[in-house]
Amino acid sequence: MRFLGALSLCIVCLPLPAQSSALDCELTTEPEQALAKLLDAHRAVSYEGTVLFERADNRQFLEVAWPSRDVPNEHRQGTLRRLNAKVNPQAEFWPSAFVPEGRVCDLGKFYSVSLDSSRVIAGRLTKKLVLRPRDTLRLAHFVDVDVQTGMALAMVTAEPGGKVLERFEFAAIRYRDLPASEVGQPEELDGGSIAPGRGVIPGYFVVAENHEEGVFVVSDGWATASVFIEPLPPTAPSGEGAVIDGATLTYTRGTRVGNNGVLISVLGEVPVVTARLLADAVRSAGAGP
Repeated sequence: MRFLGALSLCIVCLPLPAQSSALDCELTTEPEQALAKLLDAHRAVSYEGTVLFERADNRQFLEVAWPSRDVPNEHRQGTLRRLNAKVNPQAEFWPSAFVPEGRVCDLGKFYSVSLDSSRVIAGRLTKKLVLRPRDTLRLAHFVDVDVQTGMALAMVTAEPGGKVLERFEFAAIRYRDLPASEVGQPEELDGGSIAPGRGVIPGYFVVAENHEEGVFVVSDGWATASVFIEPLPPTAPSGEGAVIDGATLTYTRGTRVGNNGVLISVLGEVPVVTARLLADAVRSAGAGP
């Protein structure tokens, strides 16, 4: 759910491997600086609040907290409760998707970043940070960023043409003080980085993979997609299908890779054209000697 990923930037799907904190570019503009602050905010703040989340015809009110007080610091997680799903809803856990500040250097290659109008959300002043894709392989994102903390207090994800796919907005938020030992300390995640040499399709790089399970994860630094490969049942026909739920696409294709029939599935916050290219990349890789 992109909503949880966005809150983890402020709360795809999966936490991304860390890269060096040293910037490879200069943040010379106010929009670039605001984006870098947004990417770093989730590591630096602690909060709880109530969120309205909307996708397709579904509307949910969520009670969220980050980090959970019941989870050890080395396994930091947030909690959420779906307030209009059932009576006395149980808490659900979601992991950090900490993204190092240096990722802003990559994002500028794939998105045009700008600052738009200001408005008040949950009693706090925000500025709208706009990420418009530079190609057809990405969605557009409009993020209302807390001027003081850098937190995303609202976000709209839309098709490049402007159709809204999903949105969230805090109705109320209360920041908590983190223990002194946690403030300013980077998250420790698995090693690795988004290396240009591991590009899959334009702008998307492999950030995690498990060959034995037939799974790999790609990202452009903001959007994330998981690709699953499994044997195609003998009676299953070839072809493709896609289901879009809010900003999340589920795409499947039955095809031949070499002498084998495979089912390729793509799940993520990407357009259909991106999912098709990812499936093509898998097929091309399997067709080699």
